[in-house]
Amino acid sequence: MSSSKQRVILVTGANKGIGFEVIKKLLEESSASSNNLILLGSRDLKRGQDALLQLGSPSNVHVLQLDTSSEESIARATDEIKQKYGGQLDVLINNAAIASWNDTAETARDIFATNYYGIKLVNKHLFPLIRENGRVVNVSSGVGAWALHDMTDEIQKKYKSETLTEEEIDGLVKDFISAIATKTIDKIMPNTKLLGLCYSGSKTALTALTRVEARQWSGAKNVLVVSVCPGYCSTDLNNHGPGSRPPALGADSILYVVNTPKADLENGEFYQDGKKLPQSSAFTVNIRDRLKASNMKFDRYKFIVQCIIGENKGQGVKYSCRCLWDADTDGMAK
Repeated sequence: MSSSKQRVILVTGANKGIGFEVIKKLLEESSASSNNLILLGSRDLKRGQDALLQLGSPSNVHVLQLDTSSEESIARATDEIKQKYGGQLDVLINNAAIASWNDTAETARDIFATNYYGIKLVNKHLFPLIRENGRVVNVSSGVGAWALHDMTDEIQKKYKSETLTEEEIDGLVKDFISAIATKTIDKIMPNTKLLGLCYSGSKTALTALTRVEARQWSGAKNVLVVSVCPGYCSTDLNNHGPGSRPPALGADSILYVVNTPKADLENGEFYQDGKKLPQSSAFTVNIRDRLKASNMKFDRYKFIVQCIIGENKGQGVKYSCRCLWDADTDGMAK
C-alpha cells in the first residue's frame, strides 16, 4: 500500500533497456528516491523479477506483470494497483514497445497492437487512477515525425488538425495497416526513403494520440500528457545498432518531462532532451556519421547508407538494402 505522500510511478516495459534505466535513475535521485513507489512493468513476470534483482531488490520497487498488447493483462494489472497500492498513480510512463524492419500485414498488426492500441488501452484503464496534477508520458520516437513528413498532404492535414479525435486516428491507423497488407503503402507515403514503416507509423499515431489525450484529460484533474523521444539508443529493440547512444541518455530524456515543473512544459507536446520537437520533420540524420562514430567498417554498410540518404532510388533498392541490414540486425531504434 502506498502512502498519500509517496509518488507512485509505473514504468511499462521496464525489465530492460530504457525503461530499466529510468528506474535506475529514479532510485539515484537522492532527495526523492525514498519517496517514490516504483512499479516495474514487465510482460514476463520472471524477467521482471530478474530486473528487480539487478537493481538490488530495493523495497520501494515492485514488479507488476503487464502485457500492453493484451487488454486482459492490462485489466489484471489495474486491479492489482487498486488492491495493493491504493488505486493511485502519480506518473504513468508508457515505455513498452516492439519493432521490426519487416513491413508485413502480421508485423503491422503486432506493432500497432503494442505501440498504439496497447497504450490507448493502458491509458483508458489507468487514467481514472491518476491523481490530481499527475503525468502521463507516452514514449514515442522521432521516426514518427519523419514518417508524418513523408505522408500525403491530405493525411498530414488530418494528423495535424487541432480537432483531431481518437476515432479519426483509429481510422488513419486502420488505413495504414491495410496499405501495408495490400502493398499499397506508397499511396500513403509516396517516395519515402524510410525503413521500418510499421514502427514509424505507429509512433506517428502515438504522438498524435498524445495531443488528443492532453485535450481530453487536462481539465478534470489537471493531468499533464506529453510524448517524448528518448533518441536512438543502444537497446535490444534495435539490436544495439551502430551509432546509437547509451540508454541512460534516453532515460534522461524521459525523466526531463517527469521531473520538470509543469509550468515549464506544454500539455500535449513532443519532447527530446529537454527541447520541444515538431510533430512532423524531414529525415536528415547523417547515417555515415553514426556508423563512423560506432567504429564499424563503413564499406560494410555503404549500400544501406546510400539508400537511406537517397543516393540510390527505387523500391527494389530499398528492399535490397533492408535485406542487407537484416543480415546484421533484427530491430529498430526508438
